[in-house]
Amino acid sequence: MTNPPRHRHSILPVERLAVIGVSHSRGGPEAIAAFQERYRGPRDVASLGFPEVVVVATCNRFEAVVALPPATEARSARSLLLADGGRLGPAFVFAGDAAVERLMRVAASLDSLNPGEDQVMRQVRRAYAEAQRLGTTGRLTTFTFEHALRAARRVRREVPLAPLNTSLFTLALPRLRAVLRPGDRVAVIGAGEMGRAAAVALGRDDLGLDVLVVNRDEGRGARLATEVGGRWAPLEAFLASPEPVAAAVCATPRRHLLDAPTLAAMRGLRVAVDLGTPPNVDAGAARAIGIDVVGHAELEEAGRRRRERIARRLARAEAVVLEELDAALEAWTIRELAPAIGRLRAHYVTSLADLVAQADAERLARRLAHAPLKGLRELARRYGVGAAEAFVAAMEEG
Repeated sequence: MTNPPRHRHSILPVERLAVIGVSHSRGGPEAIAAFQERYRGPRDVASLGFPEVVVVATCNRFEAVVALPPATEARSARSLLLADGGRLGPAFVFAGDAAVERLMRVAASLDSLNPGEDQVMRQVRRAYAEAQRLGTTGRLTTFTFEHALRAARRVRREVPLAPLNTSLFTLALPRLRAVLRPGDRVAVIGAGEMGRAAAVALGRDDLGLDVLVVNRDEGRGARLATEVGGRWAPLEAFLASPEPVAAAVCATPRRHLLDAPTLAAMRGLRVAVDLGTPPNVDAGAARAIGIDVVGHAELEEAGRRRRERIARRLARAEAVVLEELDAALEAWTIRELAPAIGRLRAHYVTSLADLVAQADAERLARRLAHAPLKGLRELARRYGVGAAEAFVAAMEEG
């Protein structure tokens, strides 16, 4: 009897998945800014030799989700990203099952400074869509992102982590309410996703604040100002001659947008919230003239206190993620085993062909293969798909 040819399929093992990067809690805003300046998108990372890349880059993180090149381990891959003349500092790396879990936790907003914030799942979905558009995804990253987004949807559906419209800015609201009075003017500088979230929250606040949206793009800025019942001002004009404001919320990619001279010119400014990456506010200069600054450290502390308050809900969300992780890994194992399963059934059909009719042989083959399939899945999960394939090959040769 001639053995059937070995089938070499193109699915990478999940062990070849890695997540490499920095975040608000592991590296901080300066490290995030350095990575985002060096790697503008998935193609920049793919140019280092990664066959699949999706980059999740926000004000709170830079995480490259990659399929590792052949013979490259996760730590070596991290070194590839860090090899930039020493400008980039330390980065974390998760590989295999841990990388899948990492992406699930990110998508479900469990790793966020403010757990449950709405925009994180949208950011992950956009990063995945952008990589698909650029052609840097593959079967491994596609599988991982689809299951990560599925886990995030289930967490949102089953666990009330936060009210609607929760964002990073929500952590700063108590500090603002403590110093602002009804009718005070607040400048929101930047009309991107983070700035928009801040403007919407301020527009809905019961203090009746006067919201001034400040940005370069009049179309986007004016639309946001209209939405929140405020006004729009052009960025450069505002910086040259700032209107009096009681508070400023910064969410731009410009380092020290509010520098010492600008801060000194901002009459009546009592508090500045810095949501930017890199930092938008010269905190030392601000504090030197009595302006309260809510920056990364203050937001992180507020997030820590909130985590303590919702610890039980977070535990439920973590349990959901672990259940989804197990389901994803089981599905991946079955997908990888498909060629071996097909060969096992074909082996039984061939062995039975001389004893029973073809239709009966195929029916019996499915029944006979049922018990070994459970063993194959367990073998693959414990020792890798290669071990399961070697077992099937040994059966074929026997």
